Amino acid sequence: MNRQIVVAMIALLCYGATLAEEHSPNRSLADMSNDERIEIMRLATLYDSCVYTEAMTASANYSDIRHAADFALGQCHTTLMELEAGISTMGFELTYARAFSNRTRNRAARKIMPELAVRRGGG
Repeated sequence: MNRQIVVAMIALLCYGATLAEEHSPNRSLADMSNDERIEIMRLATLYDSCVYTEAMTASANYSDIRHAADFALGQCHTTLMELEAGISTMGFELTYARAFSNRTRNRAARKIMPELAVRRGGG
């Protein structure tokens, strides 16, 4: 009897997973067009530019460059959310959109710190 229940549960789980795959509204990354790639990179560049501009403007107001970088990342959060929303509206998975926006944010944070250090050091 227990074996029959286990087999029935496995069959139902497999059937449910198959239905979910067939009716998934998310597109594969392999289906991304060149125009979509260009648009995603344009949005990522807008975010990078925002972080750079905000950080350089705020660097005079903070004694610690890390605070200026944090301020800039906070000021540009809406631009980052636009990037994530843009990827999602193209039909790609939300997890991919979040991962891409997180990588973009982390990369911007790593890039802005040396820029702020050079500016602060007078180099």
